Amino acid sequence: MTCLICGETAAVVETDGEYEEGICPSCGHCRITGAALVLMKTHGRYFDIELTRKWITEHQGIGFIPTIDSRQAVRLIDV
Repeated sequence: MTCLICGETAAVVETDGEYEEGICPSCGHCRITGAALVLMKTHGRYFDIELTRKWITEHQGIGFIPTIDSRQAVRLIDV
């Protein structure tokens, strides 16, 4: 799998299909909801890599896997 944040090779985690989950050596472990992926693809947007990595780092280790939903994706796009 390719990391949806930076494009590097990432390990895929099997999910129920409502989101994609991966573990990237550079970005970390996170989930991205299907709605966020559609939003990004529909508008031809990409994540701001550094901003998104920072967000993932800040949300790791607090009891859940950081999940980027469509609302959060809008805040993390590269403009």
